[in-house]
Amino acid sequence: MSETDNPLKLLITQYREAFAAWLLGRPVRHVRPLNVEFPAQGARGDLLFEVIDTQGNLIYLHIELQGPRTAEPMPLRQLDYLTRTVRRDIGVPQGEQTPHLHSVVIYVGDGAGRGDDGYYEVLDLDGATTLSWRYQALRLWEMDAETLFKLGSPAFLALIGQTRLRQPEVILPQAIASIRQVEDAAQKGRLLTALFTLLRDEEVTMMVEKLLDQSEDFLLDTPYLRKMRRIGLEQGLQQGREEGREKGREEGLRAAILDGIALRFNPLATDYRAVEDLLKNIPAYDTLRQLHKALFEVTDFAAFRGRLEQQLGVNE
Repeated sequence: MSETDNPLKLLITQYREAFAAWLLGRPVRHVRPLNVEFPAQGARGDLLFEVIDTQGNLIYLHIELQGPRTAEPMPLRQLDYLTRTVRRDIGVPQGEQTPHLHSVVIYVGDGAGRGDDGYYEVLDLDGATTLSWRYQALRLWEMDAETLFKLGSPAFLALIGQTRLRQPEVILPQAIASIRQVEDAAQKGRLLTALFTLLRDEEVTMMVEKLLDQSEDFLLDTPYLRKMRRIGLEQGLQQGREEGREKGREEGLRAAILDGIALRFNPLATDYRAVEDLLKNIPAYDTLRQLHKALFEVTDFAAFRGRLEQQLGVNE
């Protein structure tokens, strides 16, 4: 998968209610991440959510993220993922009581998923269908950027760099202005970070950089995010530029640590949320910087979590 896999996965997980409502085409009441690891052969999908809509229907929402190249044809991968989900989470269909299953492949990058209509079947000798499977094929590169503004959540504006930008000089200022209206500083920083990391054009990237003010530049104009966008790893984080921005610096650094965790280790959603909660209990900027540095010193997620718990005195 392309370098956008983890940033996009993180964005969808953080704003899962908005994405579930969009992809399912209906309002939802509850969205819970599920384990994407399947026991047999170590298979692992990208995202799986348990969704309850406003009518009380139980829906399993499966999402795969795919760039222009794949080792195995996507229809066969989807058949495997759907079968494993039914076997593990749904079981033998029991009429109207059977939970619903909706699967989406989000294609990113020019040409990705071209020609995939998401419906496949195998026929019997008499022409009747022996096996059929379907999924929604969503090609971001075919979407007009203007469409994102109509979806009702600033979370979708972070996808703008993956869509068709006909007038970037008009659309980009509007997108950033909309994200700036988010009141929560941490959410605002994460959305700007996601928008920045999902850009795929250097000229557009330069335009975004020029649109940022000084405090936003602290969050985004860093060697860490530049490297993350190119190869999926972070290289560092600039120190804050003014003493009066202590709270903003800490929130930005927590978001950077969480993004780095997703990019380096791609943990289960439950483990990611647990670490997110632990980080909230660390107010000291210097301690957060040490943890940020630890991302590149440890070899796996368990080792990083051990460092975090040591800072909190969990194991004492």
